[in-house]
Amino acid sequence: MHSEAYIEARREFINCLAMSLIGLGVPLILAFQEWWPIMQREKAKEKQLGVSA
Repeated sequence: MHSEAYIEARREFINCLAMSLIGLGVPLILAFQEWWPIMQREKAKEKQLGVSA
């Protein structure tokens, strides 16, 4: 099971992708600068701890 931080970051990442059409691409910048790194860190932690989803 993924951590709560990963789930929240993934939810926000998907929201940013969906809003990118309305927001003229600005949400894409936020998605890849803010939420993508959080998702990657959380996945690395899970991999290090040996937790599978």
